[in-house]
Amino acid sequence: MPDRVRRFFAAAPTALALVLCLGLAAPATAGLEEGKQAYRDGDYARALEEFLPLATAGDATVQNQVAAMYYIGQGTSQDLAQAAEWFRKSAAQGNADGQYCLGKLYYSGQGVAQNFEEAARLLTEAGLAGKGGAQYLLATLYLYGKGVSRNPVKAYFWSLLAVGASDLPAEDKAGALGLRDQIQAMLSQRQIDSIQAMARNWTPGKRSVLPGMRRGG
Repeated sequence: MPDRVRRFFAAAPTALALVLCLGLAAPATAGLEEGKQAYRDGDYARALEEFLPLATAGDATVQNQVAAMYYIGQGTSQDLAQAAEWFRKSAAQGNADGQYCLGKLYYSGQGVAQNFEEAARLLTEAGLAGKGGAQYLLATLYLYGKGVSRNPVKAYFWSLLAVGASDLPAEDKAGALGLRDQIQAMLSQRQIDSIQAMARNWTPGKRSVLPGMRRGG
């Protein structure tokens, strides 16, 4: 695994599980509160036991939590392939967190074969939903032409959104700022002004963000 990819994931597992667990907002369902309490108590095996029926029944948020626990190995042996499958189930329902996390796995080749095209597709969906981490990765894909045609203009646009995203992971902030400045140095002032205006006027869910941008990138 390249060093930059290893650094990208180095701080992710614990934070990912904690955020997803504390963010569980599904309706009061049998097992949900018990699972959340068991997780807070550090009884991860019991938490996973409570979460699995809800995830199997199709709760996308709980599917993300189960995926995170398989990713880390909480309450079970670490299993990146299982993590990918649970993120896939969530992503298939249009859940932005599932799309982002599965896209990261395709980006790095963890639990799935590395596939930049699939990473770009999933990260575009999550990025359009407003996920700052997805926007950051999309900027790198467009800058280097991985899974998409190389396009510094789109790379700059996504980097601007990432830098301005309130949910951009703290460990990515310096990288996103550096990437934005790197790309900006490649562009004319006219391009910079135009893309900055587009980024200021963009809102999550807006697909027609750049000329020629279509679903999937």
